[in-house]
Amino acid sequence: GLRAITLMAYAEAKLDVKQRVMPMVQKTLDRVAANYTHSGCDLWEEVRSTDFFWNRYTMRKALLQGSVFVATDLQRASTYTAAAKAIGDALPGHVTSEGFVCESQNRCYDTATIEAFNVGDMADGMFGPLSNEVVQTLRGLTHYFCNAYELNQKAAQAGVPGVLYGRYQGDSYDGGNPWVLLAASVATLLYRQSLAVAKGAKVDPAVSKLLEGLLGQEVSASNLLGAGDSILSRMKTFLTNGMHMNEQIDRNTGGLTSAKDLTWNYANVLKAMTAREAASAAVVTIVV
Repeated sequence: GLRAITLMAYAEAKLDVKQRVMPMVQKTLDRVAANYTHSGCDLWEEVRSTDFFWNRYTMRKALLQGSVFVATDLQRASTYTAAAKAIGDALPGHVTSEGFVCESQNRCYDTATIEAFNVGDMADGMFGPLSNEVVQTLRGLTHYFCNAYELNQKAAQAGVPGVLYGRYQGDSYDGGNPWVLLAASVATLLYRQSLAVAKGAKVDPAVSKLLEGLLGQEVSASNLLGAGDSILSRMKTFLTNGMHMNEQIDRNTGGLTSAKDLTWNYANVLKAMTAREAASAAVVTIVV
């Protein structure tokens, strides 16, 4: 689905390429619509399942956008819409009784869900940034990784704000450390929440209480903005090589480790900066 989403975004930004990318979008989404129930790989390319939240949520977006993109092809548009609905109907199955969103049956606590919330949101009320499910998931992952990493424990004891996030519960790859791209992803979510509040979104009282617990203060656009800043600032503390970003930050020492200059890191940091710019502008407007 990501290929189709990217191609459609390109065509929207550059209208004269729409007919050139149309066959590629159709080929990609035809395959998604026909095979979305099949076993696939997780975001980290380590395990297989038929029910990854990341895959489902982003495929739903691709199909919904695709149904509009190919609107003149009535049969295709109808097929994409039907597949998107079927996927959407399956998504509540990922939500626990407390509201936490599990990535899959074989791996519940996984920050791939945060990536999905950012990439797959259609602003249609399903897993929006201030929904109970998204906030419960952010809360659960924050508590888990805060306790899992010595770096986070030391920061908490010293009163230093900002949590670093890893991939999933029990990760052992190269030591199972915080990932730069995931710190940026969580910051992006907080900036999106800040923007939503700044634009007047109403926060359910129960959700507001959860966010207050995470923020340690009242829920406001400026405080959510500050929470995102604290994560990026904490991450930046360990980028001691001229802002070159390795894949991971050692969970105990803070040293950069694993793959060097991971492209995904830079993409997610740029996304976070873009989300921050929008949120900051909205917060300034409120103040003025």
